[in-house]
Amino acid sequence: MKKIYSLLLLAGSLGFSVQSMAQQAPDLRAQAAEATRRLAQQISLDDARSVKVRRLTYERLVQENEVARTYADDATMRQNKLRVVGDEYALQLKGILSELQFQRYTTLTAAGGSGTASAPAASRP
Repeated sequence: MKKIYSLLLLAGSLGFSVQSMAQQAPDLRAQAAEATRRLAQQISLDDARSVKVRRLTYERLVQENEVARTYADDATMRQNKLRVVGDEYALQLKGILSELQFQRYTTLTAAGGSGTASAPAASRP
C-alpha cells in the first residue's frame, strides 16, 4: 500500500512539473520573439537570421529559467551560471550574425543595452 501511495505521489509531482513547464513555454517564446524583434531593429537582422536568433534566444531563456530555479538560494552561483549561459549565447550568436551585426550587438550589450534576452524573469533575483 505504501508503494502505491508513493508512486501516486511521485506521478502527481511529475505531472505538476510538466504542466508548469508547458505553461511557461508560450511566455518564453513570446519573450524571445519580442527580444529578437527589438534586436532586429537595432542591428539590421534579416529574416533568415531572425529565425535562428529567435530560436537561440528562446533556448537561452529556458536555460536562464532553469539556472534561476536551480540556484534560487545561492545568488553568487546563480550569477556565475547566468554569466556562462550569456557567454555561450554570445558565442553562438557570433556564428549566426555577420561581423558588422555582431559588432553592433557587442556595442549594445557593452553600453548596457538590452541585447536580445534583456533582463528575463529568470535572471531577476
